[in-house]
Amino acid sequence: MRILLFFLLINSDLLANKPEWIPDYFVSYEQDKNPDKLGARIRVICEFDADYDPFRELRFGMNGSNERIKLSDKNIAEVIRKPQKAVFQFYYDSHFQEIETDSIDIKTGQITIISLHFKAKNDQRPVKKPVIYLYPESDLEISVDLETTGELTFTYPDYSKNWKGIAHPDGSVSIAGKTYPYLFWEAEQRFNTFDFERGGFVLSRETVVSLLEKQLYELGFNDKEKTDFITFWGPQLQKHERVYVQFILNEGCDLFARLNIEPKPDHLNRVYMVWTPVDNHRNVFIKPQKLEKMNRDDFDVLEWGGIELANPTN
Repeated sequence: MRILLFFLLINSDLLANKPEWIPDYFVSYEQDKNPDKLGARIRVICEFDADYDPFRELRFGMNGSNERIKLSDKNIAEVIRKPQKAVFQFYYDSHFQEIETDSIDIKTGQITIISLHFKAKNDQRPVKKPVIYLYPESDLEISVDLETTGELTFTYPDYSKNWKGIAHPDGSVSIAGKTYPYLFWEAEQRFNTFDFERGGFVLSRETVVSLLEKQLYELGFNDKEKTDFITFWGPQLQKHERVYVQFILNEGCDLFARLNIEPKPDHLNRVYMVWTPVDNHRNVFIKPQKLEKMNRDDFDVLEWGGIELANPTN
């Protein structure tokens, strides 16, 4: 069988042998304490490496059948089938690759657990919610040039050649007679890499908010910035039981875009959160990432954004 069990090991001592892919499925078994008289229980658990429409039916074939099963709000479904060896095909929708298994042994008295990892068909990932706050000491005429690695998909206010306006000490900016709390952009990027030497953090669903608050405090975010960050990313991270997050800072953010601001700020602070779901079946050993407080004195600019990785390498 192609995949029976998979452990993701992330540790500086284990990097030489780390896997560079996430499997599309794996199979495990547990004793069925309440066996069904009609046959053996099959439990299907789905996870997705990109945004998806919840509460869809999952289409699957079992030795050539064509069936549909309803997923729960936790993306789990169960069916009862006669004991047999079976090859499965699973299909969610056109945004994700179809998954086909090798032969799986379905036995009486045990629950066959098939964990599926649906991979997005498009390898481009959206860099989400990069926002730019400008904090001059007094009202200041500014120009912001944005050079993104990928193609811009949305900006607010509208960005053509640059943003020009008046930056205010509270972080807002006025452009063409309108005032905005920050500058906003999104773009499609071909980025799918973690630098495990940098370290990171594993957040469970229950600790997402408290740990993000702690990490952003260590970086020096103010209350408004923390609220904006957590209310955007918190719900997305909490869709998963566990996530691995890593922060890319300052010059490292040039991987996504370059910022050219005139007049030049005293401090340009940039924070991007790169993250991926981690299945509960995988043991994860993480070197904690060291975060240092940013210098926010004088004319300060803060940009934050993030990207969810589908199938991380390196």
